[in-house]
Amino acid sequence: MDAQQLSQVESLCETLYAGTPSTSEDGQPISRADAQSRLLSLQTSSDFIPQCQYILDHSSSMYARLVASNSLTELITSYWNSFTVSQRIDIRNYVLGYLANQGPSMQDFVTTSLIKLVCRITKLGWFDDPTHRELADDVTKFLQATVDHCILGLKILNQLVDELNLPTTGRTLTQHRKSSVSFRDVCLFKVFQLGLTTLKQLQTSAIVANPAQQAVLGEQALALTVRCLSFDFIGTNPDESTEDVGTIQAPTSWRTVLQDPATTELLFDFYAKTEPPR
Repeated sequence: MDAQQLSQVESLCETLYAGTPSTSEDGQPISRADAQSRLLSLQTSSDFIPQCQYILDHSSSMYARLVASNSLTELITSYWNSFTVSQRIDIRNYVLGYLANQGPSMQDFVTTSLIKLVCRITKLGWFDDPTHRELADDVTKFLQATVDHCILGLKILNQLVDELNLPTTGRTLTQHRKSSVSFRDVCLFKVFQLGLTTLKQLQTSAIVANPAQQAVLGEQALALTVRCLSFDFIGTNPDESTEDVGTIQAPTSWRTVLQDPATTELLFDFYAKTEPPR
């Protein structure tokens, strides 16, 4: 891809998402449906991965970055077996580095798409290499950086729990449960503790942030805590049940933290000091 092709992609994205008029090479107007069809061609072959990376690296259009990120997610999911282990790790590190460098300045819809991409790679490559199982450790660096990076890190952890908890189209339930159980045993408790730690830091004002940032941090940290407690620990697949599950099937190793009065007190204090959802 070159600068001219990038400009064409950006124009198609503006037509698709903003309704901005654009024309084809022969001067004919391009409709939104036509723009969408052309952009979807980026998802037809793994050969388009370098083009998607070029868009992310060189485009200032948030819509173009969104299309590139969504296309990468589809390509990684559909053509996973076409990549070597080292290629998968390279793509994973590229996206994680991109989030670290560009994430705080990007629109939420772009970071959300990129976060989904890195978590999808983590799930699919869970047993490929230990690097994929170290995402929670890598995200800890986000939590220890700026407030905006901390928010980004919490969003990554929230998506990671969702990704490992929910089946992925094209993979068998057995494959899903294998990675889900391993994630539960290796990472989930650590992620749960990161959520509680962030809530405690907010409670003690250990994190210096403005009110808007504090609200987002609290929302993300609390959502992460709830996601961890709602994890399908024993593979019951509650989506198939019409009854609400009234108990938490947490591992025995969690008991000390769950039964600690300080944990309950932290959650009730956070509830008392925040506004109810509207």
